[in-house]
Amino acid sequence: MKAAPAGRARRLLLVLGGALLVSGVAASHEHAPAPEEAIRKARALLAAGRPDEAAPLFEAAVAARPADLAALTGLADAYAAVADPRAETAYERAIAVDAGNLPLRVAFAEYLWRDRRSEKGNAVMERVLAEAPGNAKLKAYYGVRLAEQGRFGQAVEQLDAARRGGLGDADVLFYLGSALWEIGRLEEAQARLQQSVLREPEKAAARHRLGRLLLLRGNPDEAARELSLAARVAPGSAEIALDLGRALEATGRTAEAEAAYRRALELDPGLPAAHYGLGTLLARNGRREEAQKHIALYREEFQREQERRFRAGSRQAELNLGWTELEAGRAEAALAQFSRHPDDVEALRGAASALSKLGRHAQAVRALERALLFDPDNRGLRYDLNRERERSKAP
Repeated sequence: MKAAPAGRARRLLLVLGGALLVSGVAASHEHAPAPEEAIRKARALLAAGRPDEAAPLFEAAVAARPADLAALTGLADAYAAVADPRAETAYERAIAVDAGNLPLRVAFAEYLWRDRRSEKGNAVMERVLAEAPGNAKLKAYYGVRLAEQGRFGQAVEQLDAARRGGLGDADVLFYLGSALWEIGRLEEAQARLQQSVLREPEKAAARHRLGRLLLLRGNPDEAARELSLAARVAPGSAEIALDLGRALEATGRTAEAEAAYRRALELDPGLPAAHYGLGTLLARNGRREEAQKHIALYREEFQREQERRFRAGSRQAELNLGWTELEAGRAEAALAQFSRHPDDVEALRGAASALSKLGRHAQAVRALERALLFDPDNRGLRYDLNRERERSKAP
């Protein structure tokens, strides 16, 4: 199962009615806000997508009233939005003020997940669930996040608990069926995906996943029906058209399969599997000249895709190692890893962090300025750059 985009998990919680992640809702009415005007302006800036401007206002509010929950949660949200590591301390301070505030603790877990600290984020979420064992919405949300991490067995436990707790909507059933597939419980996966489609007939992702599973389990006729419906709901999906071609070919409907493969290539000319499917189908039908052309294109595209994946995997592995070295206090080693990718925004930001820890602030400024050339609208980079410029001026 492909990991679901992080935004999708947030949307799921909101669809389920969980106002739990809305920043600022956690603010307690028992605590009067520290300077009201500063907090009001800071919240407006944060809502407008300007966390770098909001952070100093929240800092001033916290300095005036260190135990003000609204100021602390706002500061944590602003720091988190610009990837400032001080967000962790701000969240912990806010939680110390209101330890029973579960929405705030969920927001802290989400920050940790975004910061690539899954283990700690999961531990925070486990403690939240221990205090709210009957909250099906939280279990569903956590289940999706576990699936994103590739922890499919744990995801099944949480999603199924949410379902048994009365939360059986199409999204929960879709994620549950997908996770069950990943751990090999195919019959249960099929049942949950079928329930998802019944709940929401226009859910193309569920029909697509169900069609693929039916084909895998040797039911090409049923698979073709589901995939045909998915293609009607999502006519612009090359992947659905490709899988429909596979199912139709398995039923012996070769003319329709050829049309589906060609539709997939019309939508995505570089889709290797579609070239392969069409090429082999044409070859079996004696149309060897065109078949050879598509097989050759398949080989070229496949090779390019493998090289791209290798480079992306190698890049991410090196960046991950760089962040690990930096967190362990080995700034020189981290810098060596980040310096391998001088045109990558994440690598440049990592290099700037390493240079800053080494006291080489002028070089850190140059690294961040270069990163902004590639991503000029990134407010987190601008926030880091302003802070680093201040450090470079300090005696």
